[in-house]
Order: sequence, then C-alpha cells, then structure tokens
Amino acid sequence: MISNICINNKRAFSLLELTIVVIILTVLLTFAVPSMYRTYLEKAGTKTALEIQNIQDAARSYYLQKGVGWPSSINTSPNDLESSGYLPASWNALNPFNNNYTVNSTSALFTVSTTVADGSQNIIASKLPMSNVSGTTVTSTIGIPGGSTTPPVFVVTGNIGDGGTIPLPSGYTDSQCQWLVASSQAETYDSSGKGGCESDQYIEDHITNRVVSAYTYGDCRRSYVSNLVNYIGICTNV
Repeated sequence: MISNICINNKRAFSLLELTIVVIILTVLLTFAVPSMYRTYLEKAGTKTALEIQNIQDAARSYYLQKGVGWPSSINTSPNDLESSGYLPASWNALNPFNNNYTVNSTSALFTVSTTVADGSQNIIASKLPMSNVSGTTVTSTIGIPGGSTTPPVFVVTGNIGDGGTIPLPSGYTDSQCQWLVASSQAETYDSSGKGGCESDQYIEDHITNRVVSAYTYGDCRRSYVSNLVNYIGICTNV
C-alpha cells in the first residue's frame, strides 16, 4: 500500500529570530526618530517665521495705506488685517504647531507673538530681525516703516548641548554679539582623601565662535559625559 505523505517545509520564526528583528528595529528607530523630529522642527519653524513675516508685511501695508496707525488684530474686526483685505479671508491664524498668533502695538512698534514647540524657538528667532525668545514663546517686533530695522539691544536665551552652535540672530553679525554659557550643575570634588568617586566631577562649559563645549568630567575624572548648558546672548547695533 502506497501512502501520500505531505511535508510542510514552511518554518515559523523562532523566538531568537524575532528578538533579533525587534532589536534591529529598535536601533533603527532610536536613530531615525530624533532625526525626523529635528527635520519637523526645522520645517515647521521656517514656516512659522515666514507666516510672522507675512503678518508684519501686511501690518506695514495697513500702516502706510490706512494712515491711522497699526492694525488692532489679525482677524477680529474692526481694524484687523483680514477684514481690511491685507490678509486673505481664509488665512489660518494658527501656526504650524497649532497655536495662535497674537499681535500688540504701541505708537512706534508692532509685535507678533506665538508659542511653538520646544527646540524650534531659536530656529524661528534666527530668521526674524528684532525677535526675542522667552521659554517657548517667540516675539518679533517691527518699527514704523522707514525707521530702524534692528533694535539697539537684543537678548536671546536658550540651552544647547555639547558641540552645538548657537544660531546668530538675524540682522546681527558676530562682532555685535557677546555670549555666555553656564551649567546649572555645581562643581564638586571628593575631598575625603579615601579614594571615593561618588561626588567627584568637574563641569566644563565654554564657547568659541558660538560653538559650545559642555561636558562633565567625572567618576574620579576618568570619563567625559556630554552636558546641556544654558546660554545668553546680548547683541547691539550701537
């Protein structure tokens, strides 16, 4: 008697093979996700700066053509930019991070402010003259058309990691700016004389041509660890 025997050559993945695949995917995502997020911040930040410039250009046209001072708002009538025809009626008053643009003015200045995602503030500020950063809020100011394009003093703050380059504010040169970096961590030493290492660390932060070195030299000063430090820049055109 002849029997028909069917042999199934298909083999399921073993647990080890699945584990290796998961590890590889995890490693790839570890490198890919931060890079993708930085690209997103760059693109969204650039679009935010462009939209702020559009609002400012519309406000300049309003100021010159209306002859009654600055607009009172973007889209709240009366005396706003949209209903007056200086911005399209379909113009979106939300930035790419889904936060509102707000405007304020004095007799001489017109200011646009908006809140953005952390990490994009200085991308935006570097593209806008007369801008300022406070936390995650970016503020940009223009003067009366035909007046000064840069303020006498401009202050920018933020934080940056070891090896990073602080962006130069738009409208200024390196020779017009002074920078300071500082760590929020204290410099401590193990003075017990018993060879302990638990509190032995040396924190180094300095800046050259806006390139920051920020590291902790710790564990009995046997290794360097990249650090994140705060910075402040003061730029002036006087």
